[in-house]
Amino acid sequence: MSSSLTRSNDTPWNTIINRVLEIVAGAPGCPIAYVAQLTPDVTLKQVVVTLCYLKRSGQLEVVVGNQGAVFVTLSPRLFH
Repeated sequence: MSSSLTRSNDTPWNTIINRVLEIVAGAPGCPIAYVAQLTPDVTLKQVVVTLCYLKRSGQLEVVVGNQGAVFVTLSPRLFH
């Protein structure tokens, strides 16, 4: 991963991942925009990259709803 995606305003990559997981755990099925609103010091691009990483690693599930809305929730595999 390039260094431009790993930090925003000196926010380490692991901190972004942990914050996103905490947000989604507290509000399962939330839209991506909700996650972005709760991480104002992180760019939308970094939120999307983090969500993609967590989906690929099996920690999140991404669901496309009506009219193209995208929702995220923790993967049941995360608890096994």
